[in-house]
Amino acid sequence: MLLHACGDGVNVENVPVTITVQRFDLDLRAAAFDTTQIPALRRSYGMFVEYFSAGLIGIGTSGSPEYARLLGDFARSSIIEEACRKVEAVFPDENALNEALTWGFKHLLYYFPDMPAPRVYSYVSGFNEAVMLTDSVVGVGLDRFLGDTCALYDQLGFPKYQQRNMHPARIPVVCLQSWLGSEYLPEGNGEGNFLQQMMYEGKLLYVTRKCFPQAADTLIFGFTKNQLTWCGHNEAGMWEYLLENKLLYVDSQFTIQKFTGDAPFTSAFTPEAPGRAVNWLAYRIVEKYMKRNKASFSELMKCDAQIILKEARYNP
Repeated sequence: MLLHACGDGVNVENVPVTITVQRFDLDLRAAAFDTTQIPALRRSYGMFVEYFSAGLIGIGTSGSPEYARLLGDFARSSIIEEACRKVEAVFPDENALNEALTWGFKHLLYYFPDMPAPRVYSYVSGFNEAVMLTDSVVGVGLDRFLGDTCALYDQLGFPKYQQRNMHPARIPVVCLQSWLGSEYLPEGNGEGNFLQQMMYEGKLLYVTRKCFPQAADTLIFGFTKNQLTWCGHNEAGMWEYLLENKLLYVDSQFTIQKFTGDAPFTSAFTPEAPGRAVNWLAYRIVEKYMKRNKASFSELMKCDAQIILKEARYNP
């Protein structure tokens, strides 16, 4: 799934982290067909059961009188039955996933030694959220990573640009980046200006790149090779566009989302420009900043976006 020979001179072998995916999807399904197992499910997964049941699939908390019936209805629904069959075929075991997650989180805790490692639970939610976070858990929806050729995704209306990243190898990257993002929130708690949000995305990409040093850029950025080539050829043009249109300090969340959010392309540039192209641009700025400074990774994540831009001396 991810090559893990270190290419950056960092030795993480002795970082005491082992990630083992706990199959909440299988245990929940077992409890759905044998309701006597619901108390054991609660003991094993704690509040995650409630977050998943009430928050994600909308059947209420596990203590409600109707819970057992609703859980059974959920498990027996045609979409869940089909999703579970696909998940079983694509993920017959967790060995490769455990190895890739462990390697990535070893790097993350090497760079952030005070950061706790999460537990990782897998779930099947009927193609809802790809990731669900609590204060100690990263939940991953395996039915959102069945492979970009999965016919179900077309039937369910997922656009092609999203399907490209709905494959198993993206799971470690998405889990690690989601956990990092939960530990370090953006400036303004997601309500900051364009530069702050853009640079936050660049920080996440920079750290993720370092945590999977041998992974392809297509995997880290979620871009095709052609899209990455486009970014490389148009780096100066993108930056010039942002400056000429005075976008760096706008605080319109609609405008910011248009540039930093997931999309088939960046309409302000060209149809060849991938959605989130400015996040790649921010990664390049952060990369230059880190080459010029001896900041730790935790200092980077806390650093003001304006300071990063100034000290990077970015001039593509």
